[in-house]
Amino acid sequence: MDRIKIGILGISEFKWAGNGHFTSGGNEVYYSGSQNTRKNGVAIVLNKKLVNSVTRYFPKNGRIISIRLRGQPTNLTTIQIYAPTTEADESTIDSFCMDLQQTLDSTPKKDAILITRDWNAKVGETVVPDIVGKFGLGKRNEPGERLIVFSEENGMIITNICFQQPKRRLYTWTTPNGQHRNQIDYILYNRRWKTCITSIKTRPGADRVTDHELLVANF
Repeated sequence: MDRIKIGILGISEFKWAGNGHFTSGGNEVYYSGSQNTRKNGVAIVLNKKLVNSVTRYFPKNGRIISIRLRGQPTNLTTIQIYAPTTEADESTIDSFCMDLQQTLDSTPKKDAILITRDWNAKVGETVVPDIVGKFGLGKRNEPGERLIVFSEENGMIITNICFQQPKRRLYTWTTPNGQHRNQIDYILYNRRWKTCITSIKTRPGADRVTDHELLVANF
């Protein structure tokens, strides 16, 4: 985090049971997992400079965690999610969508809201005004349609397909053999605060042990 100068880092598939927080390398790790199994799991890591700004930490379950930070001109709520895959049954998907909506509904309306990471969705190339920009990749799938509906209903914009970048900085996932790439990770932000984001792109080859690329937004 220090090398790339990241203030807030979201992690999916953290795979720790229960919830809590601890200090690692001077940064604070807030995590939320399944109660009895090391399955799924999400975490938000804060740079040590931001720790004293935390006003609320809410571990919803193994797929959703949120943290509220005191800021100016408004407070920031960051929600880290790990969405079910396309192979999940409808009840799992519906439960996740309901939990995410409840988390969003409990967030103060004046906050800037950032929803990050692994949606397991393909939004694709087709532009949707004020939601989907013109730098999406591939064809839209059903989870992508759900993500667009969710964004429209909650006044969010899918930020990382609104900035022109080389294709290698738009792909967010690569198969282990390097043969296939996709764009399935997205950062959502309130439309009213969208001008706060100045750029967003992946950092291929960043320190990681995952098939997902590090997706970085600058404010």
